[in-house]
Order: sequence, then C-alpha cells, then structure tokens
Amino acid sequence: MNNTITSITKTLRVSWQDSVCIIDFNDETKSMNAFSREILTDLDKVISQALATPGIAGLVMTSSKPNCFAAGVDISIFDTLTTQAAGEEASATLHALFQKFADAPVPTVAAINGICLGGGLELSLACHYRICTSHSSTQLGLPEIQLGLLPGGGGTQRLPRVIGVAPALDLILTGKKVDAKKALKLGLVSDVVPENQLLRRAVEICKTSQPISLERKKMGFGQLGQVKASEFAGIDVQKLALETNPIGRTIIERKTLEQIEKNTKGFYPAPKKALEALMKGLSRPLADGLKLEAKLFGDLVVTPESRSLVHIFRVVTAAKKNPFDADAQNAAREKVIQPLLNGDTFVGMLGAGLMGSGIATVLSDKNIRSALLDRDGLGVQRGLRNIQSYFDDRMKKRRIKKFDRDAAIGRIVPTVDLSTFAGTPIVIEAVFEDLSIKHDMLKHCEAAIHDEDFIFASNTSSLPIGRIAAAAKKPENVIGMHFFSPVPKMPLVEIITTDKTSARTASATFDIATKMGKNIIVVKDGPGFYTTRILAFLISEALNILSEGASIEAIDQALERFGMPVGPITLLDEVGIDVGAHIITVLKDAFADRLAIPPELESIIAEDRKGRKNGRGFYTYLEGKKDKPDTSIYKHLKHGDDRKHFDLKEIADRCVFVFMNEAARCLDEGIIDSADTGDLGAIFGLGFPPFLGGPFHYAQQLGYARVAQTLNEMSARYGARFAPASHWTNFAR
Repeated sequence: MNNTITSITKTLRVSWQDSVCIIDFNDETKSMNAFSREILTDLDKVISQALATPGIAGLVMTSSKPNCFAAGVDISIFDTLTTQAAGEEASATLHALFQKFADAPVPTVAAINGICLGGGLELSLACHYRICTSHSSTQLGLPEIQLGLLPGGGGTQRLPRVIGVAPALDLILTGKKVDAKKALKLGLVSDVVPENQLLRRAVEICKTSQPISLERKKMGFGQLGQVKASEFAGIDVQKLALETNPIGRTIIERKTLEQIEKNTKGFYPAPKKALEALMKGLSRPLADGLKLEAKLFGDLVVTPESRSLVHIFRVVTAAKKNPFDADAQNAAREKVIQPLLNGDTFVGMLGAGLMGSGIATVLSDKNIRSALLDRDGLGVQRGLRNIQSYFDDRMKKRRIKKFDRDAAIGRIVPTVDLSTFAGTPIVIEAVFEDLSIKHDMLKHCEAAIHDEDFIFASNTSSLPIGRIAAAAKKPENVIGMHFFSPVPKMPLVEIITTDKTSARTASATFDIATKMGKNIIVVKDGPGFYTTRILAFLISEALNILSEGASIEAIDQALERFGMPVGPITLLDEVGIDVGAHIITVLKDAFADRLAIPPELESIIAEDRKGRKNGRGFYTYLEGKKDKPDTSIYKHLKHGDDRKHFDLKEIADRCVFVFMNEAARCLDEGIIDSADTGDLGAIFGLGFPPFLGGPFHYAQQLGYARVAQTLNEMSARYGARFAPASHWTNFAR
C-alpha cells in the first residue's frame, strides 16, 4: 500500500503512503471545496472503507485544491432545511461523520493549506492532530455567525476543548479568521510547515503518534492539577482559573452576554444560542454537548434572521463575478489592471480631501500605487496626514509592521502638478460636487495624459455621469465610481454607467474596486443613481416628520429600533447638513413631483450649521463627540419648542416605506438591474438592517400585496411620494 491510488471521484482522491491513507479533497466542478450532501456521502463511505483496511497506520485529510482546504458547507444545503427538525438532523449527520475521524483507532491528521472555514475547520477539530502551511492564503475560522447560525458540525463543543473558552468564544461570536501564526499560538494547530512539507509531516505524525481523545478534556476543577510543573510557566493562570471552574465560567458567560446585548441590540439570536451551546456543552460529555448543538442549530436555521443573512451571502457571492464580456475583461486587464498590479503604473487620484485620501489609502493597502493631487501643497499635506494616521493606527494595533507602514505610504506620490498623471491609465476624481469644476478637471486631464483612452472615474454622489461625460472628448471612457465615507471602512462601491460607457471602461473599474476589497453594484446613470437617491427620500421624510413636530431624538430612536445603525438626523449631522442639503436640492429638481423638503431647512443652513464637522448641527458636540439634541434648532420649525408625541413605529414606517418605494422605482426604471442589487446596495452602502436582508427581501417577508396596501394608505395621508411603484403590484405575491 505504498504510494498507490485506490479510488478517484470528481471530488475525492484516495491514496496510500507507508500504510497511511490520504484523502485528497479537490472538487473539480467548483473553484472552492465545499461540503454538499453528495460529497459528505462519498466521504462517509471512503473513511469507513479506509479504517476497515487491515494494517492502516493513520489517516490524513488534505486538499490539493489551490489555496483551499474546505470553505465549509455548500450554501445550497440551506434551501433544504425548511424545518427545525431538518436543521437538527443535518447537524447530527455532520456530527456522525466527523466523529469517525475522532473515534478512529489510528491517528487522524488534518493537513491544511489555504482557507479552512466552517465545516472544514469542524472536520479538522474532529481529527486528532491539525497542521497547516505558512502560506498567506491559510486562514482558519468559524464564520457561521455571519449567516445567523452557530457552528453545526461540532465547532461549539470541540473548539473550546482545544483552545479554551475565551478564545473559542472570540472566534465563534465574531466569525473572524486567523492565520497560521495565530492558529499555532492559540493551539488550534500543532505545527506550521512550508507548503511543500505538509503531506510529509502529516504522514510522519500518523506513523509516530497516538490518537488523542477530546473526551479527556472535561474543563473541570481537576485540570489545573493535571498541569506538569515543567509546563506551568507557559500557562495563563488567571485565564485557566476562570475557565476551569463553574464560578469562573459564570463570570465569562455573564460578561459575554453583556457584550452580545451591546453589539446586537437584540436583533440577532445566533450569538446567544452559540453562547448557550458552548457554555452548557462544556459541563456535559461531548456527545451530549453535540446533541445540544444540533438542537440549537435547528432552532436557528429556520429563523427569518438567518434566512436574510443567507440571502445576503448569496447576493454578495454572485456580485463578485465581473459581469462584462470576456473581450472587455481581457482589454481592461491588459491595458489597466495588470500594469497596476505589476507596479508599472499608478492610479491618478484627483483630490486629496477626505474621500480622495481615503481612496488612495485603500489602493495602497492593496499594493496599488497612486499619485495624490490637490490644488495646493496644503491640501496634499492634509491628505497625506489622513493616510499616515490610518497606517499608524494599524501599526499600533500590530496589524502591520513599521516596514509595511512605510512601504504603504511610499506607494502614494504627492503632487500639485497635473503633468504627473501623464502615464496613468485611470484617474479617479474626488473634487467638489460642482459640474463646472468636474468639467474643468476632465479637460485638464485630457490635456495632460498621453493615452487618450485613459479612464475618468468620478466619485460624485449625485451629479449624473452623463452630464459629466458630455464635456469629454471620449465619453465612453467616463464612468461613475461612487465610494462611501469613510472609504477604508465602508464596504460598497457603486459603479455608474451611461449609455455611452464602454464595457472595457466598466470592466476595468469593476476590477479595481474588486482589488480594493469592495462589494460592488453596477447601476445605470440617473440623478442620485441608486443609493443617494433612496437615502435622500428617507432623510427628507425624517425632516418632514421633524417639521410636523416630532423631536430629534424620537426620529433617531425610531429608526435605530427598526435596526438602522444610526438615525437619519444623526446621519445628516455626520454627512454634513450642508452636503446633505445640497444633494437633496439637486435631486429635488429631478423629482419635484414627490421629493418633499421642509422649507425650514434653508434657515437652519443659514445659521452655518454643518453638523459634526463644525460642531453645530441637530446635536451639540463636546470635544468632537455627539452629546444632546440642540433644542435651539426648534425655533426654525413651525411648531417651535412645542414638540408633539409621535408613535415610533409610525415614524419608522414612513421613513422605511418611502425608502423601499423609491428603491422599487429605481428597479422599475432600470437604474438597478435586480432586487438583489438593490438589497446589496442598501445594506452595504446605507446600513439597511442585514437581519432583514435588504429592502426587497424585507418586502418579500411582509408580502408585496401588504406593501402596496400600506403605501396606498400612506399616499392618501401623506402625498404622492408614497404612491406604490409598479414593482409591488406587478410582482405581488
């Protein structure tokens, strides 16, 4: 049985080396390994046959899929889990399969290279030993919480028994991934080796080691006494004392529960269930803990929150694929993307303000060079300070080293001379929202840049791209690339195409945004595009409610209770009242029939209230931090200080339904191409509650007929902006 292959399928290859069985997981039909029902059935059969082979010395689970051990369970499985019982049974099935690795009479080793997530890590935890490569692609984690679930393949039970309670809670409740170095430090793996030594080391472990059972790790009172004196120096005694006695674990549980309440505000049930599974499971035999995990997994899999988060996962995954034709992709890759990735050229970053410096920061963070230009040296220096502050902060948090920080800053060339842009294939423009200024910048770039086919990507949030492109020699090279502030933190880029934008231009812009690590929606041109347009309607409605007599805090509280990260009045202060008012005014010209703006807004702006940036807005600010509502602003409103009581649900419904209705109008008009695009943009660009799955998914949960009826009632009471979009009636269900 030396170096022989005994069976091959489309997903699994079984071979033998020195009496050690090697199961190689490499799904030829997909770019990533993921456990489907068929694969799980094949794996069950293969491991049973292997362990029944006379003379077997060990078993290695590995993968020859480039940079991927296993990415978890195939997402399509969740479509079949429509009841609690089905979810519980699916979890129990995984437990039974993975338990075969744990119960094997010979050593079992998970040899990990690349990503090892979810079910992939849970299978690894069931093995007696885990080793991984030092390759940068190696990442281990349990991201199920991001799908509104808990790990259902044994993760809540085995992980704390392997690395301890507190580190396990951190990984499970955040869904974070760790690299090889961190995994070794945690004790999640026992060895880290170069990629070319992985299999040899795994076979060696099988031949020289004995099986290890997690059943010995009870996490009880006696564990501290079992530690050898020679090992004591490396033990965190305080952590061990907390984790190995009931009182200590009660403290950990209480503190964790407090943090969960703070972070989730009660909107997400999965973290509490995961905490319950982990803490209760540790006081029981492993088999009983696994039964509890399966039961709680079944409870979660049918919740609307999980269904919404699984929907988002699907949408995000689908949106990663470049939607443009192969010829356009090849042309963009050859002329723009590859030269940027090779470091042969750079992005011309026009404008060094908050947005421009933020874009340059993210480009540099992803190893893409840029030239940062502003009208004078002071502007450029302010931008560079913003950039340095970002990388300094990362260095202080030990996410990068000083060398990495200096290299990142070095990838950005400061300039006030437009001739610096002469060799760039793409300019990203982030100057003031004024059409004449943008036209002027475009013409100057055309004069300075050698390649007449350079791409001009405008970071405008409201000006139609077609109007900007009207001044271009080659309008097919002009596109919108709408980032969100702060750029390093906000995950969305909205790409806006006109009827003249070339596919090459769009494909190049898409690929750059992808390299920057952003989620992307591609939309058609129009006033406010998609995200700015629907947000303007929500904020305008909030201002109307304020004008009608509601208090500032009531409006914000209503939307926060609905699930928004901040209320609309706070958001207006954050964006800048002047900026928000300018955008709404621009859109008012396009949607005068239904975008209602209270006239009192003009007198509020006249007082030089700009929000947080000048410390004067709808709220007061102490040392830059938001404090109380500024009640002096009420003097501008027709009801003055006499604020009325408004039902918080009524406030939220008005803001949310006008928002959803305008989103549907965008779909009717072809601004967005699908409801999925609308959900993605609303969640990642505007903070629509993820647990509701986006405005269209939420509307499906309510029922389109109910949405249309509610909008008709609101239209009769509040005006034409609530008249139902055709989408609700055309697809009523």
